[in-house]
Amino acid sequence: MRTDMIHALTVDVEDAVNLAMRYFFARDMAPTYRVKENTLKLLDLFDFFHTKATFFILGEVAETYPELVREIANRGNELGIHGYSHTRYDKLNRKQVFSELKRAKQEVEDVSGQQVLGHRAPAFSINQENSWVLEVLVEAGLKYDSSIFPAGTGRYGWPGFQKDIRRISLRNGTEIIEAPMSTLSILNREFPVCGGGYLRIFPYGMNKFAMNKISGKRPVNMYMHPYEIDPPPFQDFYMDQVRKSSIKARLQLQAYWFNRKTVIPKLSKFLGAYEFDSLSKVIMSELNIRL
Repeated sequence: MRTDMIHALTVDVEDAVNLAMRYFFARDMAPTYRVKENTLKLLDLFDFFHTKATFFILGEVAETYPELVREIANRGNELGIHGYSHTRYDKLNRKQVFSELKRAKQEVEDVSGQQVLGHRAPAFSINQENSWVLEVLVEAGLKYDSSIFPAGTGRYGWPGFQKDIRRISLRNGTEIIEAPMSTLSILNREFPVCGGGYLRIFPYGMNKFAMNKISGKRPVNMYMHPYEIDPPPFQDFYMDQVRKSSIKARLQLQAYWFNRKTVIPKLSKFLGAYEFDSLSKVIMSELNIRL
């Protein structure tokens, strides 16, 4: 394991309640207060360990809670974007993706006064079938992306994609930096690790094993969502809707709730044992450049 390794700490700032209402129950609504409260808890945790992070913020969250965006920036963290409405890019055309990006970027920059350089796609929805999205990111004024899982999963992934942070030359003659998500090779198959549901579901020891394995070669790209630290019960209107839903929908939603109480203790152990920083700092260190 490299002794000089600094790992990336990233947060995809989205609200699980409004997204569940939208995607499971076809009821559109603004992000709820829970995204603000849980993001502030993460900020306090990171401050306790003197750690900075990159927060990839949904445009609709920035629009609803501009004071939260300013607080993230004022505490010395990096701001990136996560799209505007959390619509998967593989369900949008080129013009629609550009609109999502520009709207989110302008909202976050206007609110914070901080230039946005980085991006993470909603649901990691960049793959070999819609690689043109990388060109659109450059057109929207972004310098780097962190959306690609070099693995094949049922929901996302780009099998065979290189694992290291690198510059990518695009077909239109431009280039962008890609900071892939972390995966671990087991029996010649790549598995996503060290973030999101993988951090939440699996015990600390398994996550630490993956972290140490990856650290021998490259920085870990650890990610999480504010809702990952937020166990039920939730707002009455949401819980009522869940109770009325099909068994399949209830099981899908409850899978996202599993083990949330374990995330803060796991994060605390990681933050105490490893060195983390914003993703832009890790990129600059690995490529020996300035963004």
